[in-house]
Amino acid sequence: MTPNLLMLNEKSFEELCQALLREEFSRFQAFSAPDLGMDGYDSDSGTIFQCYFPEREPRKDKVVADLVKAKRQASACKKWILLLPKNPTAPFARWLRTDQQASCPFPLEIWGKTDVLRLLRKYPAVKAHYLPSDTQRPARGRVPRAGDAAPGEEISAEEVAELHQMVTNIVLEEAERRGRKPKDWDFKGVFRPFNNKYDLSAYDRLPREKFAEARRYLEKTLYGRRKGETRRQKRFRCIRGVKAIQKKLGIPDARYREILLQITEKNSLAVMDNDELQKALKHFQQLQGEAEVTA
Repeated sequence: MTPNLLMLNEKSFEELCQALLREEFSRFQAFSAPDLGMDGYDSDSGTIFQCYFPEREPRKDKVVADLVKAKRQASACKKWILLLPKNPTAPFARWLRTDQQASCPFPLEIWGKTDVLRLLRKYPAVKAHYLPSDTQRPARGRVPRAGDAAPGEEISAEEVAELHQMVTNIVLEEAERRGRKPKDWDFKGVFRPFNNKYDLSAYDRLPREKFAEARRYLEKTLYGRRKGETRRQKRFRCIRGVKAIQKKLGIPDARYREILLQITEKNSLAVMDNDELQKALKHFQQLQGEAEVTA
């Protein structure tokens, strides 16, 4: 089923776009308000990204205001891209690419629904995280099963998100061991046995009293798969984990190496042994958790 991006809100659409751009551009950095007229920047290509979530057509005055801010950073801006949850109308696209382009020293582009969906197909793990209803939950009208909770007795939205994150971790680590990107069916391969175990039509129909048990089940699944790791696989998993968190938090390389030095007295993952890598990963996971709490 094609995801309906308009079911998101302004904040979640911005976060979705930033997650996709992190995957697409290795040096992409996301920004939050005040953002100087940009929601993200790719230093390799010098591209400023701006995300809008308009109810109808984007407000032209807002676009003009952000372009003025981009012009002030002309030395850093080589391209400006506007991301929208729907494809732009022909008049708006023409206005941006002709009227506004004439006064801008850098190219202007629009990435609408077609472009966002292309990135979602390319990075299914992002789709699964931000649009789980499109890949994990059953289609409307699925026949209820015996284990489904009665209305009002199912797990909370926060507990649904926690279970989903655990499943995502299982899928991502398995994909890393296989040396490939995660696929939609990888998620189904974890959700299907989970739903069968508890006789559910969908994982968010889990009864509240079974949440702790279900969490332990997923933890055992994750750690059970880790037991089959070789030392080399474990080493690469830790390195990827640290690097992914560094990228997600936007930690500059100099600060990143300072942190490593403080933790292990070594400023490079390459020269660490497995115990030191585990220590570094645990520390960066704590930094990520603190950042999520204060976000």
